[in-house]
Amino acid sequence: MTPRIPLILDVDTGIDDSLALLYACASPEVELVAVTCVAGNVDARQVATNTLAVLELIRRTDVEVALGRETPLVRPLRTTPETHGPR
Repeated sequence: MTPRIPLILDVDTGIDDSLALLYACASPEVELVAVTCVAGNVDARQVATNTLAVLELIRRTDVEVALGRETPLVRPLRTTPETHGPR
């Protein structure tokens, strides 16, 4: 048996990162250790809420979820509510 790869994902959970979370959790090669949530598609606190909802949906509440940076380092935050909804 091949050892599992420990993985920490840094996400701005919208559509694409929700799929990445699902794939990581379904992969027998991956041990999803934690997820960090940063602003991007939506604000960082909503990202954390979205991430927790995805993990709860697939019964992976054992994965640590942490709030990361709430604003970009270099440029102003621009969310995409037209694609990902206002929250």
